[in-house]
Amino acid sequence: MEEFLFRQDTIAAISSPAGRGAIGIIRLSGPDCCDGLTGLWVGKNLEDLPSHHFTLGKMCGENSDLLDEVLLVRMRAPHSYTGEEMVEIHAHGNPHVLKAILFQLYQQGMRASEPGEFTFRAFRNGRMSLVQAESVATLIDAKGDWARKNALNVLAEEGGKWVQDLIDDLLHIWIPVEADLEFPTDDLDSLNLEDLLPTLHRLLGRMANLRKKAVQFSKLQEGYRVVLAGEPNVGKSSLLNALLGYQRAMVTEIPGTTRDTLEEVFEIDGIPIRLIDTAGLGEAKDELDARGMERSREALRRADLVVAVIDAALHTCPEGELDFRNFLPALPEGFETPTLYVANKADLLDEGSSWNHKESVIPVSALKETGLKDLLRSMAETLTQEGGVDLEERLMLNDRQERTLGRAVDAIEHCIENIKTGANQDLVATDLAEAKSALEELSGKTIQVDLMGEIFGKFCIGK
Repeated sequence: MEEFLFRQDTIAAISSPAGRGAIGIIRLSGPDCCDGLTGLWVGKNLEDLPSHHFTLGKMCGENSDLLDEVLLVRMRAPHSYTGEEMVEIHAHGNPHVLKAILFQLYQQGMRASEPGEFTFRAFRNGRMSLVQAESVATLIDAKGDWARKNALNVLAEEGGKWVQDLIDDLLHIWIPVEADLEFPTDDLDSLNLEDLLPTLHRLLGRMANLRKKAVQFSKLQEGYRVVLAGEPNVGKSSLLNALLGYQRAMVTEIPGTTRDTLEEVFEIDGIPIRLIDTAGLGEAKDELDARGMERSREALRRADLVVAVIDAALHTCPEGELDFRNFLPALPEGFETPTLYVANKADLLDEGSSWNHKESVIPVSALKETGLKDLLRSMAETLTQEGGVDLEERLMLNDRQERTLGRAVDAIEHCIENIKTGANQDLVATDLAEAKSALEELSGKTIQVDLMGEIFGKFCIGK
């Protein structure tokens, strides 16, 4: 993609999802949007069209063959998504129609866009910061309502301002240090580096707090891993189906039906959940059983929350505190993941059963679909209480941003250490310059071409 990043030509691409639909959209951006439609567009004069207004017309190909009746909207620079001249063609959503129109556009000299090239042009033309541009990909790929709101907040509400604030604060420290090196004064007026330590520590604390949010971002974007675990035939797959509201897992009365992990994504109160059904843990009957159980243990090791499913009709409710190992001795070593205890098959219990009255247990019936709301509520509350979920937070960092911010943190920590040990002022200035460079890369002010290709290459074509 790098070879196309700074070209000023006109690009075109289908920007609506693949497949058939009511409407398909072709997007054009560049100086020759209107000229390139000459001979293809039959309708009002494009030069006379007001910006951001739809008009009805026809797209034709060779020999004036009709391709489709379309709605066309012109978006004049700089008030467009890319900041350039843009046109969108809204045609019928048949892939063959869209491809036929696109072919004619390419015949007129337009170029097929690279992945993310429209958004890159918006970044290049100052329509959005790099952080906002990255939020576009996050918005498209959002797995839940929180992720959608977070990405939209960053995109629409100056989401890159936090980076600029960090840069501004760092400059207040770095400029006097550099100035003192460039224009030294007598000893009485020279800069005391130790006076910078309180400000550096405050800046470091803000950066460290931002880095912590990267872990939360990953989980809230991709989903929290909630694992259904238990002995064979306790109803884990039935519970998965009941929670999802449809038959995702095959269920039989034969113990050990599930031999592998099965994963589905859904949402609880805005929290994206990756619900994982696992093979029952117990004594392996054969090699296939053993492999399935090892995958179950691996899922437990990686879980954010475990739903321990107990066959309440088979086991007597113990007195005192529950220990999952009493019902599942094959747990992995060092297992300390937050766990909810679910007494399944509650429909087979007497009203006075201890399972129905034990405070730390949630009685459910996957078959009768009772107790599911209590379980879902407990799942959301547990994830929130563990500190991993803050649905009020509207600023999260992706992996690239976290890594880049980490370089700035390392440089500031090194700077503080150099000041404390009385190192040469040149070394302190170098550390601050490295931190500044990392923050400017984070904001997109200074960034390598290959890194831009990596960032925008993850976008879909047409965005």
